Amino acid sequence: MIIRSINIQNVSDNQLRLWFEQMEEEKKISVSCMQNESKKKQRICADALCRNAISDFCGIDADKICFELSPYGKPFAKNLTVHFSISHSGDFAVCSVSETETGIDIEKIRTVHPRACEKFCTEAETDYVHNSENGLFEIWTLKEAYFKCIGTGLGTDIKNVSFSMENNKILCSEEGFEFSFIEIDKNYICSVCKKAAQ
Repeated sequence: MIIRSINIQNVSDNQLRLWFEQMEEEKKISVSCMQNESKKKQRICADALCRNAISDFCGIDADKICFELSPYGKPFAKNLTVHFSISHSGDFAVCSVSETETGIDIEKIRTVHPRACEKFCTEAETDYVHNSENGLFEIWTLKEAYFKCIGTGLGTDIKNVSFSMENNKILCSEEGFEFSFIEIDKNYICSVCKKAAQ
């Protein structure tokens, strides 16, 4: 598995233009229509980050990679037997590339309403959140990474998948997946999920 991250504030305008030109026409149009410049940079950097990671993983030129979307909206690389996931928040974009299904999520740590976790946490997870400094973002990113990995995105059954921490190990109610926290920056929480090889 390859995991990459980039701080978009460190990307020059010239590099951004080069990466924009690598994107598919449909994505260029979508990005060009965006009003928020920060969100625009996030999308361009995430695309380039993932494209270059897949290039290294598969040994193929980055400009030969073509992205398409599954019926659930999960991106995939056309004609390549590789799995990947991308995420961005604040100043960072991240991606994971793997030989099996993968999902990654990053969130900037920020102040949220104390009861926000009730929408997506089980009772045990809620206890963990209230007793852990960054517990809410840990549980949230783990769930995001899991649902990205299985390719459905967050669903109405979000509470049916639960997480717990024991001896610095992440345990999930769903078997067959491996989880870890990735250290990107002290102000961010990043989680990655990978389907275990059969």
